[in-house]
Amino acid sequence: MSQVAIIAGAGTDTVAATALALAADGFDVALLDADESACTTTAARVEDLGRRALAVRTDWTDEESADAAIERVCAGLGEPSVLLTVVPVAGSGQLHALSREQWTETTAVPLRAVFLACRAVLDPMIKNGGGRIITVADAAGAQTENATVRTALEGLTRALAIELAPLGITAHLLTAPLSVDQLGTRTARNPTAAEFSARAARTAAMLTGTAADSLTGQVLRMAAP
Repeated sequence: MSQVAIIAGAGTDTVAATALALAADGFDVALLDADESACTTTAARVEDLGRRALAVRTDWTDEESADAAIERVCAGLGEPSVLLTVVPVAGSGQLHALSREQWTETTAVPLRAVFLACRAVLDPMIKNGGGRIITVADAAGAQTENATVRTALEGLTRALAIELAPLGITAHLLTAPLSVDQLGTRTARNPTAAEFSARAARTAAMLTGTAADSLTGQVLRMAAP
């Protein structure tokens, strides 16, 4: 099984942190985003660690673009064993106040991107003998999050875990802690963007290691220190 990780999402601190953590663990890293230039700095840092890196412009909401990007990764680095998708889930406002355009941009678009990314890597992962799908619901230090997107990602993660387990592919979701418990009181301080990125990177590295071979379908919340 080749050690190639695809990281899909914007050029955020979480993308950079996870890319470097996986490179330190021996992965070659492909950074795929609509803004290719946002990935080049991180790609150079991956190469400084002695690993191969590739930055590919990818529109994750377009099926042809997603499929073409995965084909380029397979040709340039090899079949991926990890897909890590960073999804922005900062609060988008109250539902009754959102326009249809705002709803599409903040909810429908990121969910479609995750779906297309997961589907695009399945054949290469199966060819590679299995893999890990890790989705990061990144609130980037926001005080509120888009609960609709987070809840949808939890359901998608569980569905993927069940369907893909026979193929040797696991699925997990990394997210911020729930800000309220069932009684409506705060349970934990939301991590800052830097804290979340660092913890997400360490957890992603753990989930791609052999110690996590028997785990799938987990929703892991990145608590603040």
